[in-house]
Amino acid sequence: MIDSTNLTNDRYGYSCYALVFPTTKEIESKVSAIELASGMTRAKIPAHITVKGTFHEVPDLVRVRNFARKVIADTRRFQVSFEGAERVFSSNSRGAGLHMKATPEMQRLHDDLVSVYARVVTTVYPDDPYGPHMTVYQEATEEGEPAARALFEGTDFGPGFEAFAIDLMGRRGPAYGGRWARIERFSLR
Repeated sequence: MIDSTNLTNDRYGYSCYALVFPTTKEIESKVSAIELASGMTRAKIPAHITVKGTFHEVPDLVRVRNFARKVIADTRRFQVSFEGAERVFSSNSRGAGLHMKATPEMQRLHDDLVSVYARVVTTVYPDDPYGPHMTVYQEATEEGEPAARALFEGTDFGPGFEAFAIDLMGRRGPAYGGRWARIERFSLR
């Protein structure tokens, strides 16, 4: 496992990368309100579910993009369900998230992306077993955590959302002071 907190930018201008399912604007808005209440200062990708976890040491960004495009090309849109999702709190990282079961489509995309990237990038933390989740906030301030927790517990995130794309995200700079940006969106059919 690698601590990605202070990774430096590579020649493409990113310190690390991830592939994620973006959520709806409505879910993103709810998560953003909770993040704000938490007082967190760590850079975070807007509301999403990770498909392929954080990686770095990208020797060729064009190749990384082409691999994603190829794996995702024939994937049809599908539902990501929050039914039965568990609200999980982490006391050691003062964070919270919504953990759900992987659909067969999620698991296939995860497995295929992990497999293709294993040969070309360095993974920050183990990808398996795949545990799809939506991190709502992380590293809340001591003052902000009670408000964030109350908001999280009281928020209805709805039944889920349609997986319509996978975003290749890159973080510019370190975890504190840096910012995640979308590099490319790969639309599902």
